[in-house]
Amino acid sequence: KNGEKALETLQKKEFDCVLMDIQMPVLDGVEATRQIRSSNANYKNIPIIALTAYAMSGDREKFLEAGMDDYIAKPVDREELIQVLERNVSE
Repeated sequence: KNGEKALETLQKKEFDCVLMDIQMPVLDGVEATRQIRSSNANYKNIPIIALTAYAMSGDREKFLEAGMDDYIAKPVDREELIQVLERNVSE
């Protein structure tokens, strides 16, 4: 629903990665990512993949600078999603 909810959920459950939308109410994906990365929580280094309709020049770099590990533009291509997950999630 929103970035704040994502942070709350990470505190309660363990995940292999986060597919982070950028435009969300309450707390956007960029700020949620910054809070995850600056925390001392056990999920601090979880792979975060931007999943967004933002596809302008410079957007990818902006999201990576915020601490995200990778980027997928919407609409999501299934094969691209699989490749990005394979690159970022260890077994």
